[in-house]
Amino acid sequence: MASIFQDISFKKIILHNVHKPNDNGAVNPTISTALTTLAPAGREKLEQRISSVLGSGSSSLEMDIADTSTGSCHEIAKQLIGATESEFISSSAEIAKLHTKIHTSRQWPDGTLIIIYGTLDTDKKRCIIIIKAEQQFGFTETLKKGKIVLDYLENLILTPQAKLYKIGVFYEPTPQKKGAPIKLFAHVFDSNIKANDDRQAARYFYSNFLGLKKLNNGAQRTRDFYDLTTEFISTLKVDDEKKLDLQQALYTYLKVDNRQTIEVSEFAGDYLDKAVRDDYAYYMKRKSFPESAVAKDTRLISRKLTRRKLTFSGDVKLTAPSARFSELVEITDSTDSYTTLRILGKLVGQE
Repeated sequence: MASIFQDISFKKIILHNVHKPNDNGAVNPTISTALTTLAPAGREKLEQRISSVLGSGSSSLEMDIADTSTGSCHEIAKQLIGATESEFISSSAEIAKLHTKIHTSRQWPDGTLIIIYGTLDTDKKRCIIIIKAEQQFGFTETLKKGKIVLDYLENLILTPQAKLYKIGVFYEPTPQKKGAPIKLFAHVFDSNIKANDDRQAARYFYSNFLGLKKLNNGAQRTRDFYDLTTEFISTLKVDDEKKLDLQQALYTYLKVDNRQTIEVSEFAGDYLDKAVRDDYAYYMKRKSFPESAVAKDTRLISRKLTRRKLTFSGDVKLTAPSARFSELVEITDSTDSYTTLRILGKLVGQE
């Protein structure tokens, strides 16, 4: 399924180094005074990396903006969007200074802030991407006079294997050609962040630094996901037994799976046939369900996830425990006039 992060393009990039406090308190950031130049191949690789991690996965979440005060990341991001080169350099430094202000724990490591102005999605929404990357070490090999030489490198960031980075994105919901955006949306990737996990390690980045908060409508979004996916399954041109299997898959995804987020592309990839995945993605997008991962909260559909109900013409209804539904109920034949069921168990009562 297509994501709003599918077509990321970088226009301006700058790096600033941030440091953890020492015995005397905060350590000023190391500020870059010029934009960073990436070779086309390197720029393309970085665009692909950021697009991939933002577009899917339980560590990538849509967020609400909590802090819109002067000097907040939100307000600086507004200034950076569409800024001239000199304005971009000076305003991006304010983000590094803001990070230093909130970096109060020595347990949080030094790192590099990568601040990017670019566009995303097919309609080229303007955006600011803020990456906090921890530095690593590694080795590179070169061939010199027939001998393979291994060299040690320090201060590596964003290597393919690295998970030591966090990403915040501020983007305009509707693309503008120029001027400061009227409104911004936000999104975060952080390997520490989970829908039901609000530990300090995750909170310092998305809350203290970026000024964001988790969406408070997870229960409604989860109910919408259940209802809309159920509607989509009902429209499929497959036999009733296949529909029952897909409904059981939806139960498994929401009730049994221990992932703390839900995502349209994830459910499609795990449970739907390839032939209908794009149709499902389009259906959910048309119904305005988010393309990115959202927090899973099943409180509003707990009863639906406890018992499954089949409804037939003639006002006939059948209910069974969701956890064992596929084991207890089997459709052996179905036409426009009747349905033949096989029930595991004998009739023990009636009301």
